[in-house]
Amino acid sequence: MSSRPFFVKLHLGLTASVSCAAMMQVSSLAAATPVVAQKPARAHVHQASGQGVAKDHAAVPHAAPESIKVSAARAVQFRREQHVPDSATHISGKELVERNVRAMTDLIRVAPNLSIQPSNGSAGLNFVLRGVGMADLTQNNIPSVMPYVDGVALPVTVMTSAIMYDMDNVSVNPGQSGFTHGMTTTGGEINFHTADPTPQFHAGVTEDIASYGRNRVEGFVSGPISRSVSYRISGMSMTGGGFQHNSQGAGYGNADIGALRGKLKWQIDDTTRLDVGGHWSTDQSDAPGGAVMVNSYGVPASTDLMQTNWGLSKQFANAIGVNPANQKPRENNLSWGVNIHFTKDFTWGKLSSTSAYEMLDEHELSDQTNTALAYGNMYRNNQTNFFSQEIKLESSNAADRLQWAVGMYYNRGRTNDNFWYDMSDRYASSDNGKYFYKTAYGQDEQTFNQYAQLSYRLVRGLRLIGAISHESDDRQLIDLVGTTYEGTGAPKVQSFGSSGALANQFSGRVGLEYQITHDIMTYVDFRRGFKPGGFSANMTSVAAQLRPFKPEQVLSYEGGFKTSFMNDRIRFNAAGFYYDYRDQQLLGTIVVPQYGTEGTYVNAPRSYIYGAEFNAMVRPFRGMTLSQNFGYQHGVYSQYQGVNKSATTDLYNATGQWTAVNTNYNGAGMGLANLTLSGAATYTWKLLRNYRMTFDVDYSYRGAQTQPQYIGYGGYYRAPAYFLVNSFLTFSAPQQHWSVTVYGQNLADRHYWLSGGTQSTFYSVIPGNPRFVGARINCTY
Repeated sequence: MSSRPFFVKLHLGLTASVSCAAMMQVSSLAAATPVVAQKPARAHVHQASGQGVAKDHAAVPHAAPESIKVSAARAVQFRREQHVPDSATHISGKELVERNVRAMTDLIRVAPNLSIQPSNGSAGLNFVLRGVGMADLTQNNIPSVMPYVDGVALPVTVMTSAIMYDMDNVSVNPGQSGFTHGMTTTGGEINFHTADPTPQFHAGVTEDIASYGRNRVEGFVSGPISRSVSYRISGMSMTGGGFQHNSQGAGYGNADIGALRGKLKWQIDDTTRLDVGGHWSTDQSDAPGGAVMVNSYGVPASTDLMQTNWGLSKQFANAIGVNPANQKPRENNLSWGVNIHFTKDFTWGKLSSTSAYEMLDEHELSDQTNTALAYGNMYRNNQTNFFSQEIKLESSNAADRLQWAVGMYYNRGRTNDNFWYDMSDRYASSDNGKYFYKTAYGQDEQTFNQYAQLSYRLVRGLRLIGAISHESDDRQLIDLVGTTYEGTGAPKVQSFGSSGALANQFSGRVGLEYQITHDIMTYVDFRRGFKPGGFSANMTSVAAQLRPFKPEQVLSYEGGFKTSFMNDRIRFNAAGFYYDYRDQQLLGTIVVPQYGTEGTYVNAPRSYIYGAEFNAMVRPFRGMTLSQNFGYQHGVYSQYQGVNKSATTDLYNATGQWTAVNTNYNGAGMGLANLTLSGAATYTWKLLRNYRMTFDVDYSYRGAQTQPQYIGYGGYYRAPAYFLVNSFLTFSAPQQHWSVTVYGQNLADRHYWLSGGTQSTFYSVIPGNPRFVGARINCTY
């Protein structure tokens, strides 16, 4: 079901009700209102000190321009961030729009040492931060880097495909987490904060049209229902943008995404607040497609990175219940969720509770060999839901010598998954042109994390921090059944039963921060992080594939400083880190004699990662802003022996028999993108009396990267480094509240790829965006 008609109505309705005499100066404000992370406790304390809800309404009879609110709020948030002992990267909603960060994979252009890669032709994504992160091929394991939306965890990354709209800000937090909220992680977390309801009425719409027929519409309506209740409704639709093609010239890669979000805020009294939220999204886009680099079946390798191929046999379409007339790999995913946040301020502390339910209904058809024949077509039918409940009690007076927080987080997940592989052309000589394999299973999991953190000011400016958490993770793989459909014979059913994995471990943190002056802070931090193990629910042929992999632990050592000078005109923050990695979870390889190499999860007993990051910002004169991010990381396996996938494939090509070739990788590099850079120069000036112009040039650089299954290999197994240059020019009318922007992405039209993957002997890569040129019109009220 397409969402486009609804958003056409939304677009036209908002445009009709918002005249161009009441538009906004900032081109992105349809997608970004006040850029302040949600800090309800501080707001309640402020109101309790003499500014109640009713007084606020009386004092502000008319809605103030949101651009003024954004600037003031961002300045306050900037100063607050400079006094937090961490190395997080914060991106405002305005920056997200201006930099065209509209897909999850775009975040790697603005955050150092971050990798977000498509998972081999799937809508699933693999998050890696500072080299920590697992490629979850089967989408049934907890990520090492957890995405949160308004404090709600999304443990299945497909759920994040349509959240990047009406965003207040995003923060990328490296390092082990779970000491003050949520679940424990070994890599960190990415927090997405969506725009909140406003006490005055505001509305806006943005139309963005770009190359390859890409069309993106966003809109929002926000305002009061009564003195104490306010609401916000926002929506997004994106279509087109497909820049790939097959060998016959047919286009591929178009998006077809629609999303809605609603938020209701009830300020019950000066100290009590209830927030209710809900969201819905649908994704019917073409599935990620890749270019074939190498294979052993005689299929020609791609000479054009933007070329991909696909095919769908009628017998496979009938088996999985899809329309055989549309042969393109595609998504048909539905995601929705509801959440309730409750906060209560006391004179001695603050109580908060968050309840959430998230649901994913995924139907994904992908061609994992990117060919017209059936060497590895895959269809996934996945229904997953999560219920989470968190209760937290914390101190509320920032001036107190002792700061404390205690809480509990519970998460329960249920999955019913089955996926099919069509390999009919791989075994055409022996199976009469039909060879399907179906894997079906259920998975139940529950996680219970208890945490406590204390912070004590020893002397003026010097604070000691200590935290501990205990997490219990219990997961079961239930009734996994593998069914082979071969030739004209009866299906062969093999039951592998059920498996379980239970983990109970402590994590901890000890840190010291020293506020040398108001503008200079330094810190040191030591943490032990934990992530539970899980299962490889891949195409199962032997029982050994169901053996759970072990939990992983990371001991981290970090030190850094934050500085700002000349009334925040100059900022320079830096951090260095060293990770001692134990039982690192990574996507490895198992050899199944009949089928060949299959992806599975393994543990590398010992490894280490070290690196450094810094970000700088300078405002040399009025209207000019210069910014720069830097990230360096290097990882080495200290103790690891695994299947050499390339050597195993070479042996098969020579002998016709699948036999594992193992290699000792002690001392081998992890193949991380060692260097990541991004920077921007932005200048805003007045034009005539009532208009403004903003010109920006920004860039990003990413070093070469190797997939974990091809340690030590180069060539097409190592994604080459790439350098992207982008720019935009905005003409705005601050008093008339409208803006027009023209922009270009990847102006040099660099061809590069985001990730690579293997199915059978096919190794394919998924390309990044070529040059896009577009225009954006924004109106707000």
